[in-house]
Amino acid sequence: MTLEQMLARQQSIVDAAKAENKRSLTTEEQAEFDQLQSQIASMRTAGPTSSAPPATSPADNQRMIEDERQRTLEITTLCREFGIEADSYIKSGDSVDHVRKFILEKQIKERSPQPTGIQMGKDERDKFREAAVDGLALRVGMGIEKPNEGAEQLRNLSLREIVKESLQLEGVSNAHRLSDDELLRQHLTPTSLFTNIIDQTARTVFQKAYTDAQTSYQHWTRRGTLTDFRPSKTYQVGTAGDLLLVSENGELKHDDPNGVEGPTRQLLTYGRQFSMSRQAFINDDVSFIQTIPALYAQSARLGINRLVYQTLAQNPAIWDGKTLFHEDHKNIMATDGAPSVDTLSQARQLLRKQTAPGGDVKLNIPARYLLVPTSMETRAGQLIGSTVDPSQANPNIQNPFYNQFKIISDAELDDATPNGEKEWYVMSDQLRSPIQVDFLNGKDMPTIVMKQAPAGQLGFLWDIYMDYGVTVVDYQTVVKNNGQ
Repeated sequence: MTLEQMLARQQSIVDAAKAENKRSLTTEEQAEFDQLQSQIASMRTAGPTSSAPPATSPADNQRMIEDERQRTLEITTLCREFGIEADSYIKSGDSVDHVRKFILEKQIKERSPQPTGIQMGKDERDKFREAAVDGLALRVGMGIEKPNEGAEQLRNLSLREIVKESLQLEGVSNAHRLSDDELLRQHLTPTSLFTNIIDQTARTVFQKAYTDAQTSYQHWTRRGTLTDFRPSKTYQVGTAGDLLLVSENGELKHDDPNGVEGPTRQLLTYGRQFSMSRQAFINDDVSFIQTIPALYAQSARLGINRLVYQTLAQNPAIWDGKTLFHEDHKNIMATDGAPSVDTLSQARQLLRKQTAPGGDVKLNIPARYLLVPTSMETRAGQLIGSTVDPSQANPNIQNPFYNQFKIISDAELDDATPNGEKEWYVMSDQLRSPIQVDFLNGKDMPTIVMKQAPAGQLGFLWDIYMDYGVTVVDYQTVVKNNGQ
């Protein structure tokens, strides 16, 4: 037996013991291993230098087996904890440290931020729906930054052609032979692929139009949230007693801050319904998708805008039984007239001299916004944007209100009251706005829902609704000028 054969036999003896639950060598195996080791040692001393390993004792052999058993145990335990198969690492002779490093790197990679939700492969229906939605959006003139694959081809198809392509994907083999009425009556249900495409496209148009609607209320009103439709009573923080001088070894006097009852906020529901008719479908009237949802989206947001400005301008009675602008509230300017250095000075002084409810502590409320009707927008811009006082002949007299206000102009103010084109307002910052707009659970986008058309009606139907409330929440942070 050659040296290589003896070394291979030794290795096979050790491997056999490892394979059988990492047992120790039997008496016969140990004797054979030792005999081979003796022969290897004799060959090494008798011949030239060999690459054979140095002689080992039975104790060394046993220690080698114990080390292997410990390595296998630690690798198996590590892999089991992290759900990894251990056999490949054991058979390849990897160290425990190597396996531990691999597991650490794997955990770091898997715990890096991933997209939320369950990620599933897309089937052909999903791909077609996404491409068709983008194709319709492109056809009606919407800009799509990265259209889905196939959108450019589908943009050239008529609505009926998209229907038939959709039905074929849904297993309707004779879709291309169906009449328009058969398509509408039998196949275009709320759960059909084409209906989903139309609905998703309408939603996309609706949401963009709502966001793009030209409103200004959101720039100066508070935004709030309510969780249900029940009236929600609020309280205004009042004043606390002054800190009193305390003598040496003196006692502090107890005080209770006071507060007053404030406004009651409540949500209301506003909604509409619109439909896409059978004629629009047959006529391939894609302009419907482009215009109708957008019109209702703009109407929804403009409705909030109008209600906010009407609430401000029509001077409603508030929680204390008095109107928003009232002599007792000290928020009406004494001098009527257009914005000027003098009238703005009065407005600023009124805000600063407001007192906390239940006391006489001055609140020093800052003046930040100038709300004017469109009839005054140009004049207000000239006043606030001028470095000198426009009313003075001497150009050396500086304008103390230069760039001191943010001007907000809205056409709703012009006709909110008979005198709307002459009335204007000065108020504090947005956090102290006199008006708050509440939304149900903070959702400020209308809900648009496609539903089954009633019996006897052919076409598509959408419900639009939104829950919000507009409430006067403070009278001390706004001042009104009744105009000329």
